Amino acid sequence: MEESSARFVRSTLHDLTNVLAGVKGILDLNQPGQPLSQRDRDRLEAVVQEGVTTLERCRNLALATLPDRFMEPGPAWRQRLLDVLGPVGTLFRCQFQVVFEGSPEWDQWPGDLLRGYAQAVTRQVMPYARTTVLTITCRAARDHWLLSWRPAAALPDSLGPEAADRTGDICSSWALRAGCGLGAALSWSDGALLARVPRPAPA
Repeated sequence: MEESSARFVRSTLHDLTNVLAGVKGILDLNQPGQPLSQRDRDRLEAVVQEGVTTLERCRNLALATLPDRFMEPGPAWRQRLLDVLGPVGTLFRCQFQVVFEGSPEWDQWPGDLLRGYAQAVTRQVMPYARTTVLTITCRAARDHWLLSWRPAAALPDSLGPEAADRTGDICSSWALRAGCGLGAALSWSDGALLARVPRPAPA
């Protein structure tokens, strides 16, 4: 087996083991014979959704495919981003604010691909954020989109320049792969993580 394939298999097994351990942990802490509390039901749903997302990303990574980047109106794109961030917020006990800055004429965003990238980057930012509210600012201009996460204490190691050569989890591998497909450039400045994504030139 090639080293890259071996790393992928190890990452997949590691992530799915964590998912099963999370489910078991929630069930083990529940009183025998008693229904799950609403908080535990929310946590269980979040853990299972993370597992589903991991499997979807495993498939895309294994097949070297990316989701569609069809354009969506900004308000709908941001609402769907909040929806997919729901499990992350539950697991980290954090709320998300997604706001827009820029001219409405450029407020069109590349669908599932950029949204999936934003979710994966957010998942990597959370251990560094140490906050109960994370603000994601979406800026649109003629030649690029810019996403910022604040507060963010640093550029996560899992998304740094050397990350591609290390065994990481599926989420970070997906962030790197999707970011490459988008041409995204990540940087950190003044307490915020920034992702600049170029707009394709008009046909």
